[in-house]
Amino acid sequence: MMYSARIDISAPPNRVFAVLTDPSLAKLWSPEVIEARLEGELGVGAVSHIQVKEFGRKFSVRAVVIRYEKDTAIGYEMTTPMWSGNVEYLLKLQPQGTTLDLLFKPDAPRGWRRIPSVLVAMATRPMVQRLHRRRLEALRSVVEARV
Repeated sequence: MMYSARIDISAPPNRVFAVLTDPSLAKLWSPEVIEARLEGELGVGAVSHIQVKEFGRKFSVRAVVIRYEKDTAIGYEMTTPMWSGNVEYLLKLQPQGTTLDLLFKPDAPRGWRRIPSVLVAMATRPMVQRLHRRRLEALRSVVEARV
């Protein structure tokens, strides 16, 4: 199952990419983030360590960069105690700024193996779509405030 969201941002791709990849700004557009830090230099193989608080629980997220094209695309393999999957952000220059696509392909949640994945996807799809849309809208606000 794949989830996606798209948003237009009134800023060039390099500014969107700079906000998207700056760990110190993650809290501004992803409110569940408590702390984020990058291990190593940003590029394929770099690891982000993120502390998150969702639904009253704190947990760690490990995000390994699996795709890096400066100002164009970045992809992560993400692992949490409950799920893992891949997230990609694709940036495309437009006359009025940037179109940003978010693609999220989760693996089956841990502990839910006995439930058919299509049922899990049907049950969680609306919530996941809203979450991604809210993150992109918040990201747009942060980027456009910095222009």
